[in-house]
Amino acid sequence: MTLAAAIVVDSVASRLEPMLQTSGRVYTSRSWPIDEASLPCWRVTAEDEQVTQAQIDGVNQHSLAVSARAYALATADLDDTLHALAASGLALMFEDLPPYGLQLDSIERQLATEGEAAVGVITLNTRATYFVAPAQPETII
Repeated sequence: MTLAAAIVVDSVASRLEPMLQTSGRVYTSRSWPIDEASLPCWRVTAEDEQVTQAQIDGVNQHSLAVSARAYALATADLDDTLHALAASGLALMFEDLPPYGLQLDSIERQLATEGEAAVGVITLNTRATYFVAPAQPETII
């Protein structure tokens, strides 16, 4: 059994897999090791989740923050690389009908270290909305 949030994360991650720049390197575990050989890549994770009573008895409305982080090796053209990854990612994530009412909340940029590699990270902070019966936490209604 899993939470419905995992279904949402997998749905967002699957939209990023066709990206040519990352060659299908999309990870949904926040502890998946990212090394220089796996760059550039994406990491998609669930963040905070707000739950409210829906208008239907026995059903809750979930508002889930989902972060899609693109990682690239820190080089002289890092900003251009990160912006290109974000632009491609947004186009894929919001192509056609976005899953679960996905909305873009913000975009963040930072330098980080993954393993021994200095990397740049651009984060697409999004929010998805879906409905779940508390007794069936793995099923989106």
